[in-house]
Amino acid sequence: MTQYSLQQLFTQFPPEMFGVKLPLYQHKALDAITACRTQKMGSHSQYCEQGHLCGVYYNSCRHRGCPQCQTVRREQWLADWSARLLDTQHHHWIFTCPHELLPLWRFNRAWFQGLLFNSVAETLKKLFADKQHLGVQAGFLLALHTWGRNLSDHPHIHCLMTHGGLDDTGKWQQPRRKSLLPVEVVKRLFRGKLIAQISAGLSKGELTLPNGQTSTSVNNLLNKLGRVKWQLYACKPYSHGFGVAKYLARYMSGGALKNHQIIKIKDGQVHFSYRDHRTKKMARSRYAIADFERQILRHLPLPKQQSMRYYGFYHPSQIARLNQARLSQGQAEYQTPSLPDWQAVMEKYGLTLHCMICEELVAEEKRRLKLDAIRQNRH
Repeated sequence: MTQYSLQQLFTQFPPEMFGVKLPLYQHKALDAITACRTQKMGSHSQYCEQGHLCGVYYNSCRHRGCPQCQTVRREQWLADWSARLLDTQHHHWIFTCPHELLPLWRFNRAWFQGLLFNSVAETLKKLFADKQHLGVQAGFLLALHTWGRNLSDHPHIHCLMTHGGLDDTGKWQQPRRKSLLPVEVVKRLFRGKLIAQISAGLSKGELTLPNGQTSTSVNNLLNKLGRVKWQLYACKPYSHGFGVAKYLARYMSGGALKNHQIIKIKDGQVHFSYRDHRTKKMARSRYAIADFERQILRHLPLPKQQSMRYYGFYHPSQIARLNQARLSQGQAEYQTPSLPDWQAVMEKYGLTLHCMICEELVAEEKRRLKLDAIRQNRH
């Protein structure tokens, strides 16, 4: 079976052939992905420790949305955060917003994703600091995903947070309940903050309204959504945060779909696989080529916009507080780790760089030693 890649797909079926008009950042991403590791990107030479030429390779594009050249970046991020994370219980919660807000999201993405981050962060900081719940500064990181696993539009925030935190005296405090924070309270507070900020942006004229919508219709929608329950997935606590960090690392760069998920292109449609989070089984879906490409490009990270943000003592500027937290858990202070380079990542995945000259010299030396041994035995 032929293995397809997004690079092959965009090269063979450029969006222009379907009459699709792309914003500038998507044009740049498309140029990068189609040129990645081709002669358009130029090349570099690799030499072994003995100075022998091992090969000439095309350069990578290094675009955040490219599925074939982000492995080193992900491994480096994971190595750094493996060293930062406290060796203690963590929680993984997922904040979503109603799909009735998707039109506003599509027309105001940069503004809306900042709103999502702020609403989640303010909700958590307020409740962590509330002495009725914990009265602490916790450590948490937020990761934005804009897609469902079937490539549908589904903006949501993944949150990895510590089970407890530091009080004003620097002492570690455990939460009073297994769920860390009261889930229903978190839901209502998050809902209220997001709706209030959308309403404020609407009154200030900061929003671009979708076709057919007016300020009145959007306000009516917000009033309606303020009376219904919103979804918040509070997963069971993990004994350590590394597993969730590893999961988030897979999606922090490289786009919404990996090349190996593409099954086939047939009759003008792209068939792909994904793991259904509800059934926990592999599922398949398909889109017309033009629609598939539109969805892939729609989920590219916006330029100069962060997809991950850090808070509390997990913020990079809070190393002193992080070390306080680490010492309270009987851990050594954080030391900036040595990040893996591309050679180390290749070795991890069993892809070592071979020098044919060195290998031939080693083989020749083995043959010589074997012949010498045979001669000695004859005498």
